[in-house]
Amino acid sequence: MATKSRTPDQISFLARSLYRRLWRAGETSVLYSRPAVKYVHQRIREGFEEYRHEVDQRILNDLFERAENTIEFLKTSSRRKGLEHRVVYTLCQMTYIENEYKKRPPYHSKRLKPELWIYHQQSYDEYYRTLAMMNDSLKLCLR
Repeated sequence: MATKSRTPDQISFLARSLYRRLWRAGETSVLYSRPAVKYVHQRIREGFEEYRHEVDQRILNDLFERAENTIEFLKTSSRRKGLEHRVVYTLCQMTYIENEYKKRPPYHSKRLKPELWIYHQQSYDEYYRTLAMMNDSLKLCLR
């Protein structure tokens, strides 16, 4: 995609438009299931907050392209119950599990051995690496 120079107003308008389209595509991708919609919205919000103050045009153009690809991925997820739907479903499950672990970790009231405690600390690393590789290969921005 060619680098386009945009004014801050155009960037703001485009970002809001993408946010709304991602919001709607996220809802349809989980078939409006109430708890899953909440987790999709949470991840969309986190993603936009992370790049809120970005001003580099190349990074913004890459993010806009990734957002468009993610919208298409989510739309495909809502139409077909194949791999795309399973990926979105698993992302929602992992968000639920992470939220629960933040409230009360599984080792909260237990005295763990140091080697087990290390495993609990690294439990999400492989998941996030896999998600990052999928995002890089498909040019998506799933979280």
